Amino acid sequence: MFGQESKAVVPKVMIIGECEVQYLTFTQPINAHKTPVILLGGAFHSMGSMMKDAQILAKENPVYLVSLPGLGSSKQYVAGMNEEDYSLILRTFFDNLGIDSASLIAQSYSTSIALTFGSLYEERVKKIILCGVTKELRESVRHLLEESLHYLVKNEMDRFASGLALNVMNFSQRRNVACAQSVNRSLFHHLRTFEEEDKARYKATFLRMIEQKLDRRAPQCPVLVISGEFDNFTTPYENFQIARNCPNGEYIVIKGADHLGTHEKADVYQRVFKRFLADLPLNRMKDVDVFPKNEFPREKIRMEPRWLLNDVGFLDNGNGVFVPVNIVDINNFGCRLFTSFSDHRSLRRDKKFILHIPSEDMQVDVILFKQTESGHFRGIFKHNTFEVTQKFEVFINKVSDTCSSAYAA
Repeated sequence: MFGQESKAVVPKVMIIGECEVQYLTFTQPINAHKTPVILLGGAFHSMGSMMKDAQILAKENPVYLVSLPGLGSSKQYVAGMNEEDYSLILRTFFDNLGIDSASLIAQSYSTSIALTFGSLYEERVKKIILCGVTKELRESVRHLLEESLHYLVKNEMDRFASGLALNVMNFSQRRNVACAQSVNRSLFHHLRTFEEEDKARYKATFLRMIEQKLDRRAPQCPVLVISGEFDNFTTPYENFQIARNCPNGEYIVIKGADHLGTHEKADVYQRVFKRFLADLPLNRMKDVDVFPKNEFPREKIRMEPRWLLNDVGFLDNGNGVFVPVNIVDINNFGCRLFTSFSDHRSLRRDKKFILHIPSEDMQVDVILFKQTESGHFRGIFKHNTFEVTQKFEVFINKVSDTCSSAYAA
């Protein structure tokens, strides 16, 4: 599923400067005159994983399955690339193939490239479909990616693979996500078996993601933004904000999917792609919720409730120093802490701790990433192994049965 390519299909290669663009072409004489569709691979989307999408869409339009340098199936490492650089490469790709304009379908990391391309070269784009997009990563997510990068550099591949798989997918909602177990297992295997060229490529990708901030004018063409119902990497609300800022934006949610929804519910995404490209309505589709452009349910802004725990805990920086804290609220992803020792030198110096919860004989790695004006600390949990994460999940389920919600979303 991830990183798997068909041995029978060898992509074409176009050299643009020092960069290689890999691509496959799907055309039929009956629709060769129609607007082409460009499928852009992201960090976790190989040509093999998008092949079915291309074959289905090619029944109506010419399709180009494209891997830009370092993305999709490309193993090329190019340092210092940004969205503008990728957009220029894509424009040259259009020029070399004689493509006047096309519709773009982008997933995850490549969504920022599609948005930038649509802003810079408006006359070259008919429509854009974005799956899992955000203007910039939340601070908590950036910290988790930095932690993944730390394990990748140290060559601790099991921790790198399990941590990234647990955080890109919404592990806590796996029972509600289609094919979650098989997708998670495939992603984990793909990540832990990286070769050296893969490591360099992903390191560059992570750094771009961490620094990403989309502040250009939104594309003027029709834009469809799609998010998974349980996407906690680029949340539904973050996706909605992108659609709201596009003059011709639409926003839908796919039920029973998270950030890797195009793998989990591929048939639903494919039907949505086809209908949007054909100017057909998206309402009344199975497993699809259509949201008005200026309305997002307030109760859905937060992915999961936080539970008022009000229990005693200790922050351990690994050097034998324990700082007492009150665990104000908590859920699977993070917590809010308060301590009268807020000026303790370890809290000023460090951000990575072990949170001990004595009443439950529970401990979990936590990154403190923000201190509020009221003196509370916000923490995000590091989930690096499936076993510890499942044990912690049992604890949170117990908390949810006995504690009230911290506050409405």
